[in-house]
Amino acid sequence: MKTHNNEKGSDRRLPTLRRRLIVYLAIPAAIILAAIWLTETFFLGTLHRAVKEGEMRKVAAQIAAADAGSLDGAVERLGMKYNLCVSVYDMNKGGRETASWHSTVNPFCFIHGFVSDSLAFDMYDKTGSEGEFTNTVKIGQSFGGKDEEESDAGESILMAKASGGTLVVLNAHLSPLSTTVTTLRIMTAVISAVIVVGVALIAYFLPKKVSGPLVKMREGAGRLASGDYDVRFVRGNTRETAELADALNIATHELSETDRIRRDLIANVSHDLRTPLTLISGYAEVMRDIPGEMNSENMDIIVDETKMLTHLVNDMLDASKLTEGAVKIEPAPFSLTEALSETVSRYSKLKGAEGFDIALVADRDATVAADRTRILQVLYNLLNNAVNYTGDDKKVTVRQTVNDSACRVEITDTGDGIPEEDLPLIWDRYFKSREFHKRTKEGTGLGLSIVKNLLMLHGAPFGVISEKGKGSTFWFELPLAESEETL
Repeated sequence: MKTHNNEKGSDRRLPTLRRRLIVYLAIPAAIILAAIWLTETFFLGTLHRAVKEGEMRKVAAQIAAADAGSLDGAVERLGMKYNLCVSVYDMNKGGRETASWHSTVNPFCFIHGFVSDSLAFDMYDKTGSEGEFTNTVKIGQSFGGKDEEESDAGESILMAKASGGTLVVLNAHLSPLSTTVTTLRIMTAVISAVIVVGVALIAYFLPKKVSGPLVKMREGAGRLASGDYDVRFVRGNTRETAELADALNIATHELSETDRIRRDLIANVSHDLRTPLTLISGYAEVMRDIPGEMNSENMDIIVDETKMLTHLVNDMLDASKLTEGAVKIEPAPFSLTEALSETVSRYSKLKGAEGFDIALVADRDATVAADRTRILQVLYNLLNNAVNYTGDDKKVTVRQTVNDSACRVEITDTGDGIPEEDLPLIWDRYFKSREFHKRTKEGTGLGLSIVKNLLMLHGAPFGVISEKGKGSTFWFELPLAESEETL
């Protein structure tokens, strides 16, 4: 009890589902917002410049590749498309400008305002004749990089690309991003507020949706633990909760069946143990207290009842071993006809004095592949069941028939038969029809369960044919040994 209370106390210290959801939702939201903030604060200008320089390189390459006839059109088209100032110089002709485009959206055009022929040669030298030169200048600085005045007008990118004696010079104006950054920050603030509100709403409503079925399952599990097997678990609205509910409902059914079998076992075992123990105790006291009662008849009764107790205990042990999977079969060829003959003969001697007529009908000798010891146990239990429930004529018939690949054994009694509603239940452990659970129909109630488990270990088909008032026929089939199949 103390351990259970400690576990409950530790459970209370665990975080709730709502708290965990808040954490799980807040962490990615914080990472996303931090990434947006870092991008707009530290990397936006760098990214903007890198994108613009990439566009300028692409334009320079296309212009350098254009032929003389289409050069003017290419310069105009590309300069207009990308808002660039463009000048093309033929360095083989003394640095003469052969094509030009001035972007009217660039109020600080560095090319057309400052670049001279000498500066063109200087840039050509910087490109290494077949390379690229790039310089970024704040508006208000000279090409040499000396501050002329502080300016907040942005930056100007100057790029020169030389190829085959042609120098392509491009200039782009990068407007100040302060307005853009301010806009983005406002948007980030709005997005952050929406995310925070969204996380709060999700964390408030989602746990109810998710944990609602789980809470009901926890309550149902508590009822199940207290022995209420009528509880049913609601499947919920997700696949996981539905599968969990199905598994719990199956477990509840199995526990209910186990509890029913346990109660029946206790009741029936108590009944079957009480009767022989009472008889043994009663006859022993009579033999002790009354002179002349120490005779063989009373001793036989005590011996018979002791055998009954032994039989019950052995059946219980066998049933337990089969349930635990401790029984292993060792199939080998043996004569089933011979085994049937020996079992029927032995049982006839045991029950013949009581007027039982046990007959064997076999079409021919049959050799099967099975565990002989376990099959004898099956035969004994089925014969014992037939003797216990046969009719007033006390007649039992054992019939063996052989087909192409298997040998079929049938044990038939002439009793009252089995009610149709009981047929699916007769193989259960300790099941006895209430109509027949009385001393005159003696048995442990475990025999048919043992038969079922042993035949299932063999993979052998089995069953029962019964009609009310017309007796019952229990049957099973075993595969013929290989030598038999070739006959």
